[in-house]
Amino acid sequence: MSFLKRIPIAELDLTGNEEKYVVECVKSGWISSKGKFVEEFEEKFASYKGVKHAITVSSGTAALHLAVATLDIKPGDEVIVPAFTMIACANVVRYIGTKPLLIDSEPFTRNIDPSRIEERITEKTKAIMVVHIYGHPADMDAIAKIAKNYWLYIIEDAAEAHGAKGKKIGRIGDVGCFSFYAN
Repeated sequence: MSFLKRIPIAELDLTGNEEKYVVECVKSGWISSKGKFVEEFEEKFASYKGVKHAITVSSGTAALHLAVATLDIKPGDEVIVPAFTMIACANVVRYIGTKPLLIDSEPFTRNIDPSRIEERITEKTKAIMVVHIYGHPADMDAIAKIAKNYWLYIIEDAAEAHGAKGKKIGRIGDVGCFSFYAN
C-alpha cells in the first residue's frame, strides 16, 4: 500500500538536554518514583497549570485510576465517558466496579458531545470523565454547567492537551490527569 501516507499523531523533538539529564538521573541512582527530577517536575508543572499540587504516577492510566478511586465514587455507581477515546478511560471506571456510560462525540473535535450527556444521567451517575482529544479542548463551559446542575464530579483526561490553544486544560474539573507518553 505505497499510496498511503503515514501521518503521525506527534513527532519527538530530542534536540535539547535530554541525554544530559538522563545520564544525570541514572548516575544519581533515582530513575523512578523519587529524586531531584521528580520533585522539580511536580513543582514546575503545578506552577505552569496554576494549581497547588502536581503528583506524578507511572502513567496516564494510573492517574485516571487514582482520580476515580479517590472521589466519592463507589461500586454500582456510573461515570460518563466519551465513546471516542483510549480504552483506559472505561477500564479505570470498571476497576472499582463502576459502570461507564458511553457518550458519542462531536463530529469536528471528536470530544464528548455535551448535548448528549444529560440524556444518560441517572441517580447512580457520579462523574463525567472528559477527554480532550488531539489538542482540542472539550466544551468545558457546557460540561461544567451540566456537572453543577447534577452535582457531578468532572475528571479531565488532558493527556493530549497540556497547553491546548493557550488554555489551562486539566484544571477546570475536580481532577486533571495528564500523560507524558511518547506521542
